[in-house]
Order: sequence, then C-alpha cells, then structure tokens
Amino acid sequence: MGQPAQRKGDLNNLGAEIAGVTDNKVKVNGELLSTDGSSVQDHLLVNNVNIHVNTRTANGSSTVKSGGVPVNRTTDADSCGHTRVGGSSNVNIG
Repeated sequence: MGQPAQRKGDLNNLGAEIAGVTDNKVKVNGELLSTDGSSVQDHLLVNNVNIHVNTRTANGSSTVKSGGVPVNRTTDADSCGHTRVGGSSNVNIG
C-alpha cells in the first residue's frame, strides 16, 4: 500500500521540516516531492545550539524514484536518524 509521500515543508518527528528539495521538479499536492538528499532544517537544540546540522533526507523508496533518486516517504529516517511524519494525505509511495 505504501506510505504517504514527503514534500517540501513536511516534518520529521522532531519538527524539522524539509527545507530544500534536491534536483526535483515533481510536485505532490502543489509542493515539491522530496527525494534522498533534500535538506532538513537544523534541529535538536542543546544548550542553545542545534546539534543536528546539515541533515539530509535519506532511506527513500528502493522502487519509486524521481530522476533516478529514491522518493522519501513517511517513516523514512533522515541522515540524523529522526523519522519523517505526516506527508501527503492522498499520494502514497511504495
């Protein structure tokens, strides 16, 4: 059945959104579709310093790709280990 597609602006389980989408022009629900390597907001504030910086989306679909790059889904883990939440309400990725 798949998991909801992740798009620019969708969050991980710590509230960090996908800030920039890498080399992709495909849109889902009017937002750019996220593929592995998309940038994620800096997060995990410790002593007033974000310790998860330069985080990227990762662990996308092995079967669904855009421009040859795996598409990100809800429950995929970012490079920092936090997982994607939310996503599209009507587009699922296998």
